[in-house]
Amino acid sequence: MTRSQHIFAMVYFLACVLVVLPVALQPAEKGPVAVFVGPFGKSAVEVIAAAGGRIVSAGSHEFVAVTIADGETFFARLYAAGAGLVASSTVASACARWNGDILEKAI
Repeated sequence: MTRSQHIFAMVYFLACVLVVLPVALQPAEKGPVAVFVGPFGKSAVEVIAAAGGRIVSAGSHEFVAVTIADGETFFARLYAAGAGLVASSTVASACARWNGDILEKAI
């Protein structure tokens, strides 16, 4: 493989990842979601509580917590309360495991 072919393959792979990643992180209207916050605001637990959500999993890391989405308006309430990113159930499951919980038992 020549150098230019190698560069093309690498750029093509990264472009594909950049196209697929936002789709994979997009949360569903209902079900578990991970809530991420910035370092200089409220904690993720405070954001979920302010949005009227139920906390499913929260570890010692105040920047991420897992909650259950109950519709599109819930996402708007989370962002209005200070959420930086609301991610999919796949990310929520990974965060729950990182916190030492099993998401299927918490729901």
